[in-house]
Amino acid sequence: MAVVTIARNAVVAQLREPTKEVKAFVTSLLSYQVKDGLVAGTASFFSITKNTFPAGFAYLVKSELERIGHTVYEVCRPHATPLGPENPIVDEFGNDNPNYDYQMKALRQVEKHGAGIIRVATGGGKSKIAKLIAARFRRMTLFVTTRGILLYQMDDQLKEIGLNTGQIGDGELRFVRGVNLGMVQTLTQALEVPDLAAERRAVVKSAHLRKNANTEISEAEIVRLATARFEKKTKRREAIMKFLELVEVVIGEEAHEAGGTAYYEILRHCKNATIRVALTATPFMKDSAEDNMRLMAAFGPILIDIPESLLIERGILAKPYFLFRDCEAPKGLHKSSPFERAYTLGYVRASPLHKAMCEDAIMAKMYGLPVLTLVARTEAGDNLLDLYKQFGLNGVFLRGDDDQKVRKAKLADLAAGEIDFIIGTKILDVGVDCPAIGLVQLGGGMKAEVELRQRIGRGLRYKKVGPNVTFIVDYSINLNGTLRDHARRRESIVRGTPGFVEGILPANQNLPWEIFERKAAA
Repeated sequence: MAVVTIARNAVVAQLREPTKEVKAFVTSLLSYQVKDGLVAGTASFFSITKNTFPAGFAYLVKSELERIGHTVYEVCRPHATPLGPENPIVDEFGNDNPNYDYQMKALRQVEKHGAGIIRVATGGGKSKIAKLIAARFRRMTLFVTTRGILLYQMDDQLKEIGLNTGQIGDGELRFVRGVNLGMVQTLTQALEVPDLAAERRAVVKSAHLRKNANTEISEAEIVRLATARFEKKTKRREAIMKFLELVEVVIGEEAHEAGGTAYYEILRHCKNATIRVALTATPFMKDSAEDNMRLMAAFGPILIDIPESLLIERGILAKPYFLFRDCEAPKGLHKSSPFERAYTLGYVRASPLHKAMCEDAIMAKMYGLPVLTLVARTEAGDNLLDLYKQFGLNGVFLRGDDDQKVRKAKLADLAAGEIDFIIGTKILDVGVDCPAIGLVQLGGGMKAEVELRQRIGRGLRYKKVGPNVTFIVDYSINLNGTLRDHARRRESIVRGTPGFVEGILPANQNLPWEIFERKAAA
């Protein structure tokens, strides 16, 4: 067995003079399947010519080499030390509640290891952990997310505890020595290398599209405008890169959402960010092995895992009851109908599935349970809204163009009993606190694990009034082969999750409405 040395900084790790056997092992360890059209192959995060790999894999490489008998030494600078208080107070609840002890344990793991993934099930308080990290380290920090709603929520919370904040995104480019909140999309776009030829093409295209243009744009004017655009983007890129080099702490919220190379490319420029933490409820659940591996490449291994079962056991989340309801197929939908036709007939247009959802929503109203109805397409939401109102239910359909103030106001109306239901699409998947929900209706079908867990999590917030219980009904049409396969995939995810599987009800059984006291008719 060999003696292996891994030298690393915050971004890159390198094997020092490895043997052929060690190189082959690491190449295989960091490999993943790729497909280009009909051609499949294998790629690896290990560069066999430079003996390098992303620093996020250092722990994995070291542990696996040691597992097969090698002796491994690491050469690296210590990660940044905290400058803030050991027990930072970031909200009115403090840090002494034993039910939430994992939040401080997560902070201690970051202090010890510097980089990694904090996996906390939805509802476990990822935002508080982010605030604890920022307040504890008190260094130049980048909080990065893909959702504007999460950016503004965190900005408000950080200001409440007295931290200075800057913003990169939504038209803002303001850096501070405190916590800078950045959008993945803005940072990724700004880091693209400007192309003068591309800017020239953009100017020419814009000139052709302008209305009422009386004269052709001159060549000199094209050059002037293209050069100005090129220089502006170049300066912006240089400013972003200089800023990223100064960052010492990176916190990635909902880090699983960054597809492809987004997070990895951003963190590649954070050369001095020895503290880098991903906060997510759903790590390594993408369909792409490359995307899953890039999460570890950017941030490192899992430091702490707080599953749904722990939060349910402690009463932090409501106890879920799951019902998988197989609905009658609408006219025209057959076993072999192609997916798009089957999905449109079953989930989008008015159908027996919608009727079943309406029946459950009416029962929920009878027991005073607020309903959150989640769909995938706007047309489905419109059709359900019409149906629910026909049967005397009062509610709203929140759309993508509804801002955060509208969402908060309608959720408050739902909690107060002023409306019976809210229908929503993906805009309710993250960044929305729904503590009052009694019935979650999964009416969007599909099979993606990340979205399913997020949607289930919307209704599991602790209930301040009545039993700490949530009903979750998944609606499907199992006559069709593809829709049935998707439904089975969703059910298998629930069955494979401790804390969820215990609450699965027998097929076609009624929900245990008797848990709740029936409300008197108005």
